[in-house]
Amino acid sequence: MVTAFLVYGEVVPSQTAKITRIEWDAPRSIQNSFRYYFEDLKGKSWDPVLLKIKIDQIGKEIFQSGYLTSVVHSELKGTVDQVIVLLKIDVGERTSFDFVGNKIFSRQELQSKLMDKIKNNFGKIDPNTMRVFINEEYENAGYYNSIIKSSFITGTGLDGSKVRNYFFKIREGEKIPVQKISLRGAYNLTQDELMIILKKNGTSLVQSNYYDKLFFENFSDVIKKEYLRRGFPFAEVSFPHISNQEDENGLEIEYSVTERQQVRLDQIKISNISIEQESHIKALLVNKAGSPLNIIEIEKDLKNITSYLQNEGFYFASISNINANNLLVYDKSLSTAVLNIEVTTDRMVCFYDTIINGNIKTKGAVVYREIDLTNGDLITPLKLEEIKQKIAGLGLFSSIKITPYMLFDGAETKCAKTNIVIQVKEKDFGLIELAPGYRTDLGEKLSTSIIYNNFMGMNRSLSLKTQLNQRDNLVGFDEGRKQQNKKLLEYSLKASIAEPYLFYGLMNTQVELELSSSWQRKRFYGFDADIFRFSPQISKNFSKYVSSSIKYQFERINQFDATLAKDNDNFSIGGITFTSSLDLRDDPVNSRKGPYFSLSTEWATPSFGSMKTNDLEVNFIKVISRNKYYYPINDFTLAFSLGVGMEKNLAKNGYIPSIKVFRLDGYDEIRGFDDGEINHLANGQAIGDVIVDKSAYFTAFKFEPRYNINDFIQLDVFFDAGRVYVNSYKPLDLRTSVGAGVKFLTAVGALEFSYGVKLHKETYSSGKLDSTGRFHLSIGYF
Repeated sequence: MVTAFLVYGEVVPSQTAKITRIEWDAPRSIQNSFRYYFEDLKGKSWDPVLLKIKIDQIGKEIFQSGYLTSVVHSELKGTVDQVIVLLKIDVGERTSFDFVGNKIFSRQELQSKLMDKIKNNFGKIDPNTMRVFINEEYENAGYYNSIIKSSFITGTGLDGSKVRNYFFKIREGEKIPVQKISLRGAYNLTQDELMIILKKNGTSLVQSNYYDKLFFENFSDVIKKEYLRRGFPFAEVSFPHISNQEDENGLEIEYSVTERQQVRLDQIKISNISIEQESHIKALLVNKAGSPLNIIEIEKDLKNITSYLQNEGFYFASISNINANNLLVYDKSLSTAVLNIEVTTDRMVCFYDTIINGNIKTKGAVVYREIDLTNGDLITPLKLEEIKQKIAGLGLFSSIKITPYMLFDGAETKCAKTNIVIQVKEKDFGLIELAPGYRTDLGEKLSTSIIYNNFMGMNRSLSLKTQLNQRDNLVGFDEGRKQQNKKLLEYSLKASIAEPYLFYGLMNTQVELELSSSWQRKRFYGFDADIFRFSPQISKNFSKYVSSSIKYQFERINQFDATLAKDNDNFSIGGITFTSSLDLRDDPVNSRKGPYFSLSTEWATPSFGSMKTNDLEVNFIKVISRNKYYYPINDFTLAFSLGVGMEKNLAKNGYIPSIKVFRLDGYDEIRGFDDGEINHLANGQAIGDVIVDKSAYFTAFKFEPRYNINDFIQLDVFFDAGRVYVNSYKPLDLRTSVGAGVKFLTAVGALEFSYGVKLHKETYSSGKLDSTGRFHLSIGYF
């Protein structure tokens, strides 16, 4: 129990104190605006952090309202258990800004910049300082010789408060072209080499041959670093000398260089290691004996030495003289130098045991099986980082720390027994979600999920997911169903359990098992269907990049309320699907670099549970290849996606059930089209009206240049192309569209809002003409 006491007459609350009242010493308008902020604190336990957050927010909003010199202060009264909060707010005068002559910056931009400046200057407002600041902002944008004049008037607002209005008259400057950049006194750095350095480091203004004051002032340091790389540690580079060309077409910028002597690295000495280790290390270094001394790369070379030794098993290796005067020694003439590196290796460290702390609900075996070390293996930073990444990939812990502890028992002289201590902090494993929403393809929806990610402490996951939706239109359905205009509540219920390490004690490798079962009512182009599915799946990651899975799926499908009598049918489909993938992307969720390839094959035959009667046999094969590629160019990413598929009926007295025939939707959707438009053959016939007793195919191609505004938002334009085919495959006969969109990047994928426009509208066999385009809302597809 923490007791409370008074300090200088101010109340210090106890842990059990409650706020009984909020008192104000502030203008009435301020009280009315912010009184509601504290309603949730009254009668509640004292929380100083929450109170401070609310007071800071009030100060921020008052400042944004124009009271730039306002002061918000709080005091505590009452007793140690009954606290009264007194808020003292002095708003001061209200400040406003007006600008004339500004075209490059908008009024909002200039006002925002000035308010940030005043805020960082603790509310101090000075007209001269503001004029200088505005001029600096123009110079930072590349516009020089601007003339800023200011004036102000004071008055009284309707509420009686003081008001001061600042007026700025701006004559904006111009960009100044740069005609020539040169070095005086340089012999080892040519003009062409200087321009290469300038192009590599220059800002966008400099790249366009315009003057950038800040860049050219700092460019002296860039030139100096280049000399350091070339072995001139004593070179000096002057501040830029700037002059106008005689024809007044631009500036000439000149740097004076005093190179002095070049220093050659005479020798590299590495002590306390073997000759073989020394040979390997010297091969890794940028600096070489007999070459010019590269001062810039010495720090990197020293890091490479310790990294090499640590990854050779000397985990605690270090350089003892890294900050000593004898690390780099010059001769008397300052023309040669010797690099003396004193290494401390200690003993090699070998794995002995693992100690886990912080796992309360999680069994130790869950962590142990992620540790790919056996007794006596060398411990290296790289191996520990790989272990940390594997444990983080379980998704069970909010923090993970791995530390090696050497056992000084004297049993080993060459390789010390070492324990690795893994400290973890568990997450909350249960999750309940309720998600109302809207999708352009499903209409209003409500989904719920109950997930538990660590069943019995063994990282097994249980989930139950449901979804209800009702379409607000029948776009994408056949004409008969549109005329019928029947409403139907669609739903799905899915339960699953996942075991990440199936029979680990027998196989000693990770094989994941997932058992799932679902019941679904869904509307299709020409019919409605109730679908029951049961599907066990086994998956295996063979490496960081390669994974495979095999899934058995049994489906019982009852099609009803069909437009065509042939579609009022039911099917039993049992099949096995093999899938393999190669994933070389930098991020599997929000990718910006690398390719992804996948290939899946589904075999559905009576041997696996598909129906076989005198009238109908379900027997087909389906092959799908989906591939993606991402290529970064500065803030842009070029994204490509190509999906192709083939399915073939193998039964003499059967056909591929309509529900299993290819359709371009979901992942393979072609933006700009609804389901009823894109899923037509080249002759205008809907794919749902065709009995596929031979073969079917599809192509879906997407090209999407994306501009990364920041880590959370992307803008994109796209070109999509695709079509479905029956019996014959013509990969270049495609429907096409273009469009634009915005993506909001989340932890589960990109939430995209986009609009696509068809490049060529067609008329179908029903006589219907394509619409112009369509809006799309999707998440995580591409």
